[in-house]
Amino acid sequence: MKEKILVIDDEAEIRSLLFEVLQEEGFEVFGAADGVEGLELFHDIKPDLVITDVKMPHKDGLEVLKGVKDAKFDIDVIILTGHSDEATAIECLQSGAYDYLLKPVEDIEVLLTAVNRAIHKRNLELKNKDLIRQLEEMAIRDPLTGLYNFRQLHVSLDEEMTRSQRYGHIFCVFIVDVDHFKAVNDNYGHLFGDHVLKKLGEIMRRTLRDTDRLFRYGGEEFFILMPETSPEAAAIAADRIMDAIRTHTFISDEKSAKITVSIGGAGFPFQSIDKVELIKLADHALYRAKESGRDGFVFSKVVI
Repeated sequence: MKEKILVIDDEAEIRSLLFEVLQEEGFEVFGAADGVEGLELFHDIKPDLVITDVKMPHKDGLEVLKGVKDAKFDIDVIILTGHSDEATAIECLQSGAYDYLLKPVEDIEVLLTAVNRAIHKRNLELKNKDLIRQLEEMAIRDPLTGLYNFRQLHVSLDEEMTRSQRYGHIFCVFIVDVDHFKAVNDNYGHLFGDHVLKKLGEIMRRTLRDTDRLFRYGGEEFFILMPETSPEAAAIAADRIMDAIRTHTFISDEKSAKITVSIGGAGFPFQSIDKVELIKLADHALYRAKESGRDGFVFSKVVI
């Protein structure tokens, strides 16, 4: 994709020269004859670089620079200025401009060097931001299933407890355990077991509401956080999850199996206002669901 450059200058000859030079260099170029028009176009096209004159009618280069910086798009600005305006150009640099060039633009190589350097800097910054975003995602995601991990579970649970206490809402949590998962691994192999875990995540995500959050709790266990959910609504959700899993045939590499899950639930704050105790209540309820024959749901009746 071509990088976009916005040229703002009230002199038609300068705009024409820059258009020609920059288009030959492979950039997509847009132009405006004053600062007002330039800033409107800036917000429309979100360019990769702005080149603006200092002295223009309606809005000057400093005002354009301020408008670009206030937009928080991290887009660089190169200032064009006459010899007598160097003090203004320096003021622009102090205000965040990337570079300034003297008019008339006679040395095209100097112009292109400044432009390519600014574009290269922006591309590196965008790549770094994307890398940081990926690293941040990796820190909170389970690598096998792509679900939120145990670490993010505690962050989300703390946030939901704070929100619920502030607004007087209740919420419920589930711990979901795959029935006889060791036998699945023993009979079909660990690769098939990994397929089952990934597919379970997909099935549950489709079954849950957009506001619910699903986590890989560890091993063959999952954790579900359901904001503003009563025990009655939680029971309906649990039945929906178990039915979706029970009726699905898990197939991978010509192997197939039927899987069931057991679910234990607990509620905040009507059973406990302590995070650790809340998780323990759901875990104990899960144990009772297992003891009752599996493929079932038990909601805790304990109040702490």
